[in-house]
Amino acid sequence: MGLKLLINSLFRGGAEKQFAALAQRLPHDELLLLERETAPPDSLKPVFLSGHTSATSSLLKTSSIPLYARRLAALAGPGDTVLSFMERSNIVNVLAAARSGHRAVICERTRPSGEFSGLRGALMRPLIRRFYPRAALVAANSEGVKRDLAENFGVPAEKIQVVHNGCDTAALGRLASERLPEGWAPVFNRPVIVTGGRLTAAKGHWHLLRIFKELKKAARGEALVFLGEGELGPYLRALSGELGLKTFEGPGLPPPDADVYFAGFRENPFPFIARARLFAFTSLWEGFPNALLEAMACGAPVISADCDSGPREILAPSTPFAARASAPEHADYGLLMPPLSGARLPAGAPLQPAELAWAEKLSEMLSAPAALRAYAAAGFRRAADFEFSKTAARWQELLRRATT
Repeated sequence: MGLKLLINSLFRGGAEKQFAALAQRLPHDELLLLERETAPPDSLKPVFLSGHTSATSSLLKTSSIPLYARRLAALAGPGDTVLSFMERSNIVNVLAAARSGHRAVICERTRPSGEFSGLRGALMRPLIRRFYPRAALVAANSEGVKRDLAENFGVPAEKIQVVHNGCDTAALGRLASERLPEGWAPVFNRPVIVTGGRLTAAKGHWHLLRIFKELKKAARGEALVFLGEGELGPYLRALSGELGLKTFEGPGLPPPDADVYFAGFRENPFPFIARARLFAFTSLWEGFPNALLEAMACGAPVISADCDSGPREILAPSTPFAARASAPEHADYGLLMPPLSGARLPAGAPLQPAELAWAEKLSEMLSAPAALRAYAAAGFRRAADFEFSKTAARWQELLRRATT
C-alpha cells in the first residue's frame, strides 16, 4: 500500500506551488508528472509519464489522456492511493483506476464553470462531468468549488471534502523582507496599489485599469503595479495607454513617475507586495486564491472582489460563503467589493456602478492609514489559519479515510 502524487507539471502556477509544498510534507512513495515540464525543489524527484512539454499543444495533451492513464495504471495497484491535482491529471487518475484498481483521490483547484469556456470548455466540461463522479474521493479547495462540482458536474456532495490551500507565513516573511530590485524603491515612495496573478481572463485586470484611471483624479501620486505574465498582457498594456496612463512595460529600470507598471513575472514578488499601500484583487472567479492569501501573509491590506468562490471564505469566514457584496463590505480581514461584470468596454466608456464603487472605496482607504494598518494586522493573523502544517494534517486525515 502506497501513496503516489500526480499532477500535469511542476512549473510556476499556483496549483503547482501548492502541490510541490504538499509533496514535501506528505509522505509518498512516488511523484508523477504527465509532462516533462518542471522546476521543483531539489528534494522532489519526479517520474514523467510522457515527453510532452509546454510547447505541446493542449489538444494533443487532452487526446493523450488514455495514453497517460495506461502508463499510470502500470505503476499503481489495488493497494495504492493516487492523489492528483488539476483537471487533466484528475481524469487520468480516475481512468487509470478502472484498470489498476487503485483508489483515485482527485483535487479540484479552480471553479470549472468559470475556468472552461469556448473550445476548451467543449473539451473539458464533458470529461469532468463523466469522470469526476467516479473518483473514490474529491477534494475541493473551497466551499464554492465544492458547490460548483455538485451542482454543475454531477459529483455527489457527500463525496466532496474541502481542503483549503496552505501558506508558509514564515517563508513568505523572509522573502518579503528582501530588498526591492534595482530602481523600484523610488516607485514605492508613492502610494502603490499592487495586484498579482497571471494576466488572464479570470483576474479581470482590465477593470482595475479603468478603476485606477478614475482614482488618479484625486492626484495623490498613486501608482499601480501588475505582477505576473499571461496571454492578456498585450491587451492590458494597450488599454493602459488608451486610458491615457503613463505605462512602464519594461525591460530596464522603471521610471519613478509612471502611472502603471507591468513588472512581469518575478521569482520573488513578495517585496513588492509587502511595500504596497494596498493589494487589489479584481478576479471574476476563483477556486481559492493563493495570491490573496500570500498578500495577507506579507502584511498587505487587501481589497477583493466578492467573486464566486474563495475571497469571502478567507476575508469573512463567519458569513455564508454564498453571500455576495452588493456594496463595499468591511469584513473581518479585508474589504469585500461588489463583483465586477467582466465586460471589456472601450477605454472611453463610462465606469460601471461596481467600478465606480471600487474607485470611491480605494480613494477612501488610501486616505485612511489607521484603517489600512488595522487590516494589515488582521489579514496577517488570518493567514496563519492556513499554515501548511494544518492543511497537511487535513490531507493526511482525508487520505486515511480514503483507504478505509
